[in-house]
Amino acid sequence: KLQRGAHAANGFTLRLRQLRADRAALETRLQLLRQLGVPNYYGLQRFGHQGGNVQEAMRFADRGELPEQRNLRSRLLSAARSYLFNRVLATRVADGSWQQARPGDLLAFTDSRSFFPAGEPECSDPRLAILDLHPTGPLWGAGDSPAAGKTHALEQSLVEQPLAGWLTGAGMKQERRILRLPIGQLAWHYPEPDVLQLAFVLPAGCFA
Repeated sequence: KLQRGAHAANGFTLRLRQLRADRAALETRLQLLRQLGVPNYYGLQRFGHQGGNVQEAMRFADRGELPEQRNLRSRLLSAARSYLFNRVLATRVADGSWQQARPGDLLAFTDSRSFFPAGEPECSDPRLAILDLHPTGPLWGAGDSPAAGKTHALEQSLVEQPLAGWLTGAGMKQERRILRLPIGQLAWHYPEPDVLQLAFVLPAGCFA
């Protein structure tokens, strides 16, 4: 049995059957995934059936209450933080900045929870291009966003959300999560004409 935080990464092997695709276009997309990674959204399972965890968290937030049951409280707080993070990430995907560091961002390495502010020199760090260093988004908690510039303005707009105040009142701390997800050791082959097999490694806490 592994304790939380005891493992560094997760390996996956996925087999897609009854595949119907333009093989050349598929190869191009897979090469892009290997080169650029993907937006590091929290997966739908975090939010419960039809988003029920977020809806329930909103009801508690509207009443200014916390669930008494520890497991339920933990689940709803996690869903609320994940929902707000996904909103920030979606905005940056829409404006094209999720792949780029900009002054005021907070940067983190793939496997590190620590972060540091980005000025002009940090925005040209070559480790950004090789998916070792990334801009981050907020896991909301007490206080202002520690980011600056456009990033601070975007993240502080979350304060208008009842969920943000609810998370602050629950004693959550400001943390960060990388905005993009590098797909390590991505490889694929076709064991049968209509079967694609993918193998890859993701950092802990990220979703296949």
